Amino acid sequence: MAAPRSPAARPRRSIETVVQDKDLVVRRHDEIFRAASRIFISRGYHAATVREIAQEAGLSLGGLYSYIRTKEDILYLVFDKLTTSLREAMRRAIEGIDDPVEQIRAALRADLKTTEQYQDEILLMYQETKSLGQPSRRAVLGREADYVKCFEDILRAGHARGVFRGDPQLSADVIAYLCSILALRRWNLRHRFSSDGVQEGLIEFILRGLGAVREGPR
Repeated sequence: MAAPRSPAARPRRSIETVVQDKDLVVRRHDEIFRAASRIFISRGYHAATVREIAQEAGLSLGGLYSYIRTKEDILYLVFDKLTTSLREAMRRAIEGIDDPVEQIRAALRADLKTTEQYQDEILLMYQETKSLGQPSRRAVLGREADYVKCFEDILRAGHARGVFRGDPQLSADVIAYLCSILALRRWNLRHRFSSDGVQEGLIEFILRGLGAVREGPR
């Protein structure tokens, strides 16, 4: 049986730019994403200024405004890059894998590695999504739903083959939240467990919950 096909991602909310060179816009947006993440995380979204982000990105204030129009655009850009990275890491991880248990294991491992890389941004997303206007918030939540759907599609395929138990939609939401505890509970976890230990423990915990790991005799 072929691996579930990744669902088409929802359209992004467009960010109006003066620059027409698409490759340059992608590069600058990546630089702005990195700079803004550092500033928002250290200063907080509301205290941070666009001028500080421009300086951190190595751009003049006018240069920055060639690639974004508002401070909200920058926050949206950070969240869009984050959800895209999570989704694409999972998509790449399951390519060529047919067994649903191995698919979910590979997807979880890729997701947890990406979550570890973007811990600060994930925490920021949980804290500051409310700061976005409704169109931006709707777009971010839609992209996050696409990410959760990657888990759901694997679970549905496995459920149809009798491999997984439970409701695929609910299980996918729970799994997405469990993966995020690397960021949300790191203050406690980092003093008690290694990063690899947390990740492998979560994977086994989730697989057991799905009924994919059979308990041996006690």
